[in-house]
Amino acid sequence: MSPSATALAPAAFDQPKPLASHDDRNSAASPDRQSSGIVSGPVDSSNLSYVESLYTQYQANPFDVEPAWRDYFQKLDLAMAQGTERTKSSNPFAPPSVGDGSVVSPAILDATILQERVDRLIRNYRIMGHFAAKLDPLGQPREEVRDLDPTSVGLTDSDMQRQFSTLSSAGKDVRTLAEILEWLRNTYCRSIGVQFMHIDEVQVREWLMQRMESTENRIQLDRDQQLRILKRLSDAADFEEFILKKFQGAKSFSLEGAETLIPLLEMAIDKAADAGVQEIVLGMAHRGRLNVLCNIMGKTARAIFREFADLDPELSMGRGDVKYHLGYSHDYYTRSGKKVHLSLCFNPSHLEFVNPVAMGRTRAKQDRANDTTNSSGLCLLIHGDAAFAGEGIIQETLNMSQLPASQVGGTIHVIVNNQVGFTTGPGQARSTTYATDVAKMLQIPIFHVNGEDPEAVAQVITLAMDFRQTFKRDVVIDMYCYRRRGHNEQDEPRFTQPHMYRFIDARQPVRDSYLKHLQAMGGVTQADADAIKAIHWQQLESEYRVATGPNFQANWSKIEGYWATYQGGADESVPDVETGVPIEKLAPLLEVQTRFPQGFQPHPKLEKILMTRAEMARGGKPLDWAAGEAL
Repeated sequence: MSPSATALAPAAFDQPKPLASHDDRNSAASPDRQSSGIVSGPVDSSNLSYVESLYTQYQANPFDVEPAWRDYFQKLDLAMAQGTERTKSSNPFAPPSVGDGSVVSPAILDATILQERVDRLIRNYRIMGHFAAKLDPLGQPREEVRDLDPTSVGLTDSDMQRQFSTLSSAGKDVRTLAEILEWLRNTYCRSIGVQFMHIDEVQVREWLMQRMESTENRIQLDRDQQLRILKRLSDAADFEEFILKKFQGAKSFSLEGAETLIPLLEMAIDKAADAGVQEIVLGMAHRGRLNVLCNIMGKTARAIFREFADLDPELSMGRGDVKYHLGYSHDYYTRSGKKVHLSLCFNPSHLEFVNPVAMGRTRAKQDRANDTTNSSGLCLLIHGDAAFAGEGIIQETLNMSQLPASQVGGTIHVIVNNQVGFTTGPGQARSTTYATDVAKMLQIPIFHVNGEDPEAVAQVITLAMDFRQTFKRDVVIDMYCYRRRGHNEQDEPRFTQPHMYRFIDARQPVRDSYLKHLQAMGGVTQADADAIKAIHWQQLESEYRVATGPNFQANWSKIEGYWATYQGGADESVPDVETGVPIEKLAPLLEVQTRFPQGFQPHPKLEKILMTRAEMARGGKPLDWAAGEAL
């Protein structure tokens, strides 16, 4: 046991200070304030660090401390030696025996023991607070975490109004136990849960603690910022609603239930631009891809609608599943007027294989810019929860993150956590608590956040971007949400997840819940929200009329950024090169892939795929993306 007994409270309890500061006012605990080796004055926990530093000196050489302190520590050592019998007690939290009380003040020993219990409780919250965080928008209960209960470390209701040192934490130096509990729960157990205590470097953990504990893990947004979030939520919801209405039965891999991804991406781009990032490479799978293309990447709604209409698939390249694999690039201007070039990678059939491709593109852009600090480009990857937990390419990508030839200054990983993979719930899909547990192999924080709390999401993306900028490492954001429809709009999820979808069917869109939050705070009205929706809906209707009209013209030749110089001007004279392969050669290659041994009975679904591909080989159907890759 450390004799972290305290002497006198500091003059003021509520002055802000940097994390783990040890200021000079602790010198008030002077040996001159003693009588017969026993510390006098009001007993609290404000001077722990000073007394412990003296005790460290005393242990190294007793004659390095003042005689009065030396006498005190000798008596305290004796008292603690006498108190070792407490370990045999049925109550492990029973205070040590102090004999007849003449050796050392029992009050000081009691304060020391209680402080150690409080310190243990604070550490428990930092390690395990995420288990108690309210992450699931569907409100499914989580198991109670015994170690977060004050009684688990020997604290009782009678201790709630006692003051304890919080010198090793952000904020006030001294708090009551009740205040400490409220502060810990607000920081670690609201809409944000954080895993960061696996990080080895003390300075990294302390940076995170300072940023989170000083604000109770909450960002302060002004009215304009709140309205901006509301607008982006509305834009995302309107896009999905419009697609569903105009193209009934079509697959869109809707973002419904996870619309907060759109304001998250916008805030990430704004933060990156403010930090000097000039290029952002994105990789993502199907879920919400069309929404991101329209509302973030700058692809026009009319182009997406034309792909759905399939009026001229050769022109708009939209037949079948191709539209979900297409990439796009665009010069994006932030609200502050900064330009950032965005590139969304084309998707392979094995969707998560886009991750190392996106990292490689980012590194190539940085190298081309002679950027030796990996600060001019950002790689931002959007994953599904089942894919992040289940695909080996995730571990391989994480493994590359700190290799000299692969470093990009830290990748931002955003997991759109639908809490279901195709038709499978987490309990049947993985052996870990979180989809993100593989990321604990790196010295990085993992933020779990409730996607129906957009302001918590704003705090997390702000903190994540600042962490990346400071430490040049990856960050993982696990945004809990849900999938309002099936894996695609032609699936019926209630066949396989009836219990889950009873909760989903009862949920209002996050746009509506956030609007109610803003209305309760005042300053934002239903009229404000209705105006935002009306303007955007009118724009979508206008884009739809153009997309389905006779005079539609695709603008696929538009190229921005680095490749803009490859069209027009001096390059206009460069002839096109024929790279095609004759159908007569391709058709047999595709047909032979559809054969299977005589007498072998394939799975019915696989057989249907092979039959479809054989028809493609005969020319009866156009090629889909996977057939093109196979060729």
